[in-house]
Amino acid sequence: MRRALLIVIAGTLLGLGVNVVSPRRIPWRRAPRVALPATDLISLENARRLWESGDCIFLDARPSNAFVAGHIAGSLSLSVDNFEAAFPVVRPRLATEQALVLYCDGERCDDSSRLLLRLRPLGFTNLHVLVNGWTLWQRAQLPTAKGAME
Repeated sequence: MRRALLIVIAGTLLGLGVNVVSPRRIPWRRAPRVALPATDLISLENARRLWESGDCIFLDARPSNAFVAGHIAGSLSLSVDNFEAAFPVVRPRLATEQALVLYCDGERCDDSSRLLLRLRPLGFTNLHVLVNGWTLWQRAQLPTAKGAME
């Protein structure tokens, strides 16, 4: 019985440790879901057109280690979880009136919606959320890249 209890405790600690470093970690507590109006959302096709035009910037709201593992080509990493540290690095590359497409991964991922709510009060007005953006972009076999921001 003692050995079984030790195995359960060791497994729990190992699982928690892996969760801390995983790019797809399970949060300890979940913030309430962010519901955006449809006018803040963008379709994959419209996002692709904006990307091809070069008239917008894509912002990856996922954790930076997920960005390094793979991201939409040309996008910038602006993790909503590390916004205070990441924003000053990205800010010089953004214009408040410029079209910004925000994305994360998963249909239930709120990171891009939360990022929109952080950017709008700072004067950014042309914001679009691509729901499940990373997965949709990959499935459509659109250009991706790996590594840190240039």
